[in-house]
Amino acid sequence: MTIDPRTMLFMTNAVAFVASAFLLFEWHLLRERSLAYWSAGFAAIVLGCAITPLREPGFFIAGVWLANGLLVTAHLAFLYGTAAFLGRRVSPGWCLTLPVWGLMLAIPDDASRTQVLSMMNALLVAVLSLKSGHMLGGLRQHRNPDSALLAFAFLAHGGFYLFKTLTAFVPGAFVNLFHYTGLMISVSLFEGIMMEVALALSIVGALRRRRERSIVRLAEHDPLTGLLNRRGFDVRARAALEEEGAPAALLLLDIDHFKSINDGYGHPEGDRLLVALGVFLNSTLPGHAIWARLGGDEFAILLPRTDSFAAQSLAKALCRGFASVGGGRGNGGTLSIGCATQSGGAIDLETLFGVADCALYDAKRQGRNRPSHREVGAESVAPPAPRDRAFRSAIPLVTLPVDAPRPREIVPTR
Repeated sequence: MTIDPRTMLFMTNAVAFVASAFLLFEWHLLRERSLAYWSAGFAAIVLGCAITPLREPGFFIAGVWLANGLLVTAHLAFLYGTAAFLGRRVSPGWCLTLPVWGLMLAIPDDASRTQVLSMMNALLVAVLSLKSGHMLGGLRQHRNPDSALLAFAFLAHGGFYLFKTLTAFVPGAFVNLFHYTGLMISVSLFEGIMMEVALALSIVGALRRRRERSIVRLAEHDPLTGLLNRRGFDVRARAALEEEGAPAALLLLDIDHFKSINDGYGHPEGDRLLVALGVFLNSTLPGHAIWARLGGDEFAILLPRTDSFAAQSLAKALCRGFASVGGGRGNGGTLSIGCATQSGGAIDLETLFGVADCALYDAKRQGRNRPSHREVGAESVAPPAPRDRAFRSAIPLVTLPVDAPRPREIVPTR
């Protein structure tokens, strides 16, 4: 089946127009700078396809040179869009691709002009596309997961145009640019339609995946310290404790006299201490640890595959280290730590929390600025639930006589 090149050119123009309009609309909603560049790139393709029918003798500049130059411009815009998506800058040297194409006007009008123009156009497009794919991580294993498909699309597109460069002087590949004759011209139009669709879908998918990851991060991280919150901690901690038989430890950290610091020096000082503790934990804890701010001044550290001796040693080091870098005033800037350990068997996270909470109480009673340790199963009294501690401590214990009269019901008045 033979497909008319002009029909494929019309389809290329239509797909590029839809892609440009859709990305422009998305930019209007999200104000994502990369969308503006990518939309401009597809718009350049639309304009190039629109003036391509002017390929008639006497209209070389508009129908051939300018139309193909707009294709180079489109891929330069794609490169800038990729850089904006990644939060990176593009070297101004990449803009030299446009003056290089401008030099093509100096090519004499002879039998080889079609091949030279085709080769240079394909080479510039290939280099720009491959650069975009490389910036997105290329085929590396640790590339950006949000943009893996987009990277593949750019690399495949660049690879095709690199192959197109090598076929510029193959007989029959490029016969006449004015009349769309030549095998590679038809193949290029077909490839262009497919890659426009692939690039547009990959761009939208990359942005969607990045927004989803951002939402998940906001839901699982504390906005002040940047650490995990209780939700994010629970998910990762339960997954880490699935391995039965391995020891584990949980440290509950509490900043000493935190309420007094807030009351005496203001909440900015309290926030400074919380941020300082977060930075300290990030720079001190081992890679296998999972740590989070649970709320207020309470932090938790789970240590999978860690025995009692190692956990207690770390707790002591944390107390000493934060006392020297915390920078609090008076009794502030120190930590009390409750350390709960379990040597093996099925490990329950809530049980660890309860035992660590009791150990934290022990550290407070013993004078603060110290760790205290309890082993799961060694205590004789069931530990209180950690989430109830602040509530219980805020309510005074009142003992009523057995025959005390019932309190009168209070009826609201209008």
